[in-house]
Amino acid sequence: MTDDRVLNSSDLKKMKVLIVDPNSFMRGVVADSLRRLMVTHIMAAASAVEAFNVGRMFKPDIIFVDWDAGRMSGLEFTREVRRNTTGISRETPIILLAGVIDHDQLMSARQSGINEFLLKPVSAQGVLSRIEEVVMRPRKFIDSRNYVGPCRRRKDDPNYAGPWRRLTDEPPAKANNEMAKENAFKLRQIIEGLTQYADRTNVDRQAGIRGMYRMLQQNAEEVGRLGDDIIVRVWNTALRYIEGVGMTDTYDVEVVKYHFQTIAIILDMPEEAFLHRTSVANELERLVNKKIHSAHEKKHDVA
Repeated sequence: MTDDRVLNSSDLKKMKVLIVDPNSFMRGVVADSLRRLMVTHIMAAASAVEAFNVGRMFKPDIIFVDWDAGRMSGLEFTREVRRNTTGISRETPIILLAGVIDHDQLMSARQSGINEFLLKPVSAQGVLSRIEEVVMRPRKFIDSRNYVGPCRRRKDDPNYAGPWRRLTDEPPAKANNEMAKENAFKLRQIIEGLTQYADRTNVDRQAGIRGMYRMLQQNAEEVGRLGDDIIVRVWNTALRYIEGVGMTDTYDVEVVKYHFQTIAIILDMPEEAFLHRTSVANELERLVNKKIHSAHEKKHDVA
């Protein structure tokens, strides 16, 4: 029998959440997802050290921390919290954000005292599922000589078909892609080329942006033939972003790279993750609309 309890909006409004991520764009993505869930008490920190200072006063109910939290990793941050040396309650649920996670990393995360993990790209649906897991179905807190953190044992739920497996599960094997392996391989090569152009914008902005835009246009038809509507939507959103703000002061290379990272991850998502894939595409479209609108407003203000 599964536990289907969910949080209501009043519970979420009272919740205090701390985000720890050195990437300002990713902090914004997570915060935006939380605000969509009606969470209003949100604080963010660019490093673990800053998070300790903020956390002592803020006293978060939940912490989202990136695997790479600056000079101190997300796992080291978690160990410090569990040791009760930071001023943050050692029992505070901690959710680890990561782009990918392999078996060894999963074992390390379990040992550090992480409650849950959430793979990027982040969506409001994914954030909510992890919050509900730590709030509605908390695991017993263990304080022993060799380990401090949530119990690492949990009864397996054979009916679970969420977008990502939980921390206590083994990491997924190869995902069942809807497209042929050769097409997925070809798309990964294209994404690699686009990412190189994105990195080039830090040195030669105009050349990098033009190269990205040209490559996105040239391969749009090829991507359409792959037959994955979600990837097509993300692809088109990247095009719209570059068209809308590419040559303005509001252009952010991290937004573009996040699109490319999202496509690469979607390729590995299992078939049952359809709702999560759709949610990610919806939120990227909303984010880009917001960025383009902001760029246009800034342009009119200058004029």
